[in-house]
Amino acid sequence: MLPWLVALSVLLLIPGLIYGLGFAPPEKYQGNSYRVIYIHVPAASIAMAGYVMMAVAGVIVLVWRMKMAEMVAKSVAPIGASFAFICLVTGSIWGKPTWGTWWVWD
Repeated sequence: MLPWLVALSVLLLIPGLIYGLGFAPPEKYQGNSYRVIYIHVPAASIAMAGYVMMAVAGVIVLVWRMKMAEMVAKSVAPIGASFAFICLVTGSIWGKPTWGTWWVWD
């Protein structure tokens, strides 16, 4: 991985989180609890993109028996699971002040 790309990503991520979580005005109905959406939605998008990549790689493995696609699927799985976990946790954090409970089973 390119080290300058990692440094640039961190350099842009930090102010984005600070401004998104700290300086965004309160929402009219949800107040400050909506700020967690700035983490929740990107985490869900990354998790879903990872699962789509795994599905495509799985089809490639089943149809053409390519070992590289199998390695891609195995390497993307922990990333998708990690971001899905972040999505579940931040969804519960948002649900507590919004619904009054950590989880709703309806």
